[in-house]
Amino acid sequence: GIFAALFYALYGIFVVFCQILAVPWALYMQWLEPGAQDWFQNSFLTVICSQAPLAWLFLRWLLTSDHFLTKIVPMIREEQERSGRLPCIGRHWQCAYGGISVIVQCLYVIWLYIIWGKYLDYSKSHKSKFPISPLEITLVALPVTFPYRLLAPMLLCQIFSVMAKLHIARMEEYQARHRGRNSGKTLFQLLQRNIGDREAEEQAWACGFLISVGLPCISVAMLVVLFMGWPEYVIEHWFFPSYVLHLVVQSAQTFVSAAQITSKSKKVRLEIVEMIVVHEATFTEHGFQVEAYITYLSNYYQGFCVLGTLVTNELVTQLGNVLALTALPLVVKYLVHT
Repeated sequence: GIFAALFYALYGIFVVFCQILAVPWALYMQWLEPGAQDWFQNSFLTVICSQAPLAWLFLRWLLTSDHFLTKIVPMIREEQERSGRLPCIGRHWQCAYGGISVIVQCLYVIWLYIIWGKYLDYSKSHKSKFPISPLEITLVALPVTFPYRLLAPMLLCQIFSVMAKLHIARMEEYQARHRGRNSGKTLFQLLQRNIGDREAEEQAWACGFLISVGLPCISVAMLVVLFMGWPEYVIEHWFFPSYVLHLVVQSAQTFVSAAQITSKSKKVRLEIVEMIVVHEATFTEHGFQVEAYITYLSNYYQGFCVLGTLVTNELVTQLGNVLALTALPLVVKYLVHT
């Protein structure tokens, strides 16, 4: 009714406020310490605080898009009918996210308590015209609204992981249909459906992948530059490295989920060809049609691509090694300065 629509509209405004509140964090720091930060440090704070509202905007678009209604929803219903349950992320990921979120929330509250001390010094020399200054309201609202900002990037990578599980389940169903004697035309139609759905997923998640993976990578690169040029600044603003680590964990899950689609696709292709060779899978069509089907399967049933790049387990391993090699000297430099 009217009250439900009004409540939904007000709640939407509240969520928007929660998401964008921290974006001008660099401005808040300029108010507290005028001239203490340069443009690069301000850019770092803006980039890292922009992921939450961008993730929320993408999720809002995704969940109301034709792609979600025509592709994802039918896949969810198929999986529910086949297995009797809804797809979800693994329990170990749920525990990891829950624990990391609690830790990050506690660190954020501690960090803002330190910022509050700076505000008290600021308020002594800047008398507000109001009983409660806008900056004071902002510093109180930031920890209250922080769970909403944590939630959007987490939901982004979790929805992507669920989507990956749906595609993997489709591949397993497609492979199971090859046992016994089947019509090659029917199997070819299933293959084309799976390829079309995967390609549509790649197009729909192009921006989502950049938000979930690209922004954390940019944040890490900027953090490295800050550590090399202004180690005292990073030590003083110790919360943001922990928050970047939180975002990196999420991007790692997104990368791993995409790589699982690629590895499963490769495994299914090989096992189907093996089934045909040993006559576990036979066709009603002629031999040259079967050969054309195998050729099409081998060339076009590929893995998940992002901006034309195939996401594989090898790529995930290489990125992990680069991150580890980058983090090691930073940790040593941090220990030296502390």
